[in-house]
Amino acid sequence: MPSCPDPAGTLSRLYATYNDRSWLDPDPLLVVLGYESAADMEVAGLLSAALALGNARLIMKAARQALEPLGTRPAKTLAGMGDATLRRHLAGFTYRFFDGGHLAAFLGGIRGILTDHPSIEDAFLAHDDPAQPDYAAAASGLVRELAERSPRAWPSNLLPDPGRGSASKRTFLFLRWMVRKDAVDPGVWTRADPGRLLVPLDTHMAAACRRLGFLRRSSVDLAAAREATASLRAYSPDDPLRYDFCMTRPGIRDDLDPDSCFES
Repeated sequence: MPSCPDPAGTLSRLYATYNDRSWLDPDPLLVVLGYESAADMEVAGLLSAALALGNARLIMKAARQALEPLGTRPAKTLAGMGDATLRRHLAGFTYRFFDGGHLAAFLGGIRGILTDHPSIEDAFLAHDDPAQPDYAAAASGLVRELAERSPRAWPSNLLPDPGRGSASKRTFLFLRWMVRKDAVDPGVWTRADPGRLLVPLDTHMAAACRRLGFLRRSSVDLAAAREATASLRAYSPDDPLRYDFCMTRPGIRDDLDPDSCFES
């Protein structure tokens, strides 16, 4: 795959063209944007991001199905819903490697966090060392606290732990939604620094980064996510994920051709 001769111009063009919510569908962020309060977006966002693997439309369907028992106010409903009730409501759920029992345990972990923290943002920041250049360690702390507070174990790949060295795309995708605020991302968190976010690196984003000469590492792991983020930081120092959404549209949307989008 040839490297793009003008990455700055390409980034500017992609951002101007695609960084708009009219290009969201299909994207699980649409599920999150169906809620109004920060507390509800946190719960919906964490669950939707955890399920964000595979076909985008199927992800949206699965996320909505999983959130349906929590109604229009998922944070409040979850606070008053016991483990047995959660398991009963989610008994018929299945998506990819995960079933209703896994999600009930995962939601129980979220409920546990919100019992001792005012918000998921507070829990996340409690694990952060501001001296660290990025949020990998803080994200790892949040994932581990979720697991510790869950009434039962859930598969470790439901929400990847960056501390294990994986790219943890879905974990960093959740952080992008919560921390960044622009025409696409809601940015309901107010105390986290977008400059310390890491790219949610999956096959689509890795291919886009390689087109632009931003990624040479062959493995899609945490080191690759840091390499891609460092490249993007050169173009947007305070907000390296500024171009994440627009760079992935040509790989996700069936009506867009990556070759045309990156080379025109």
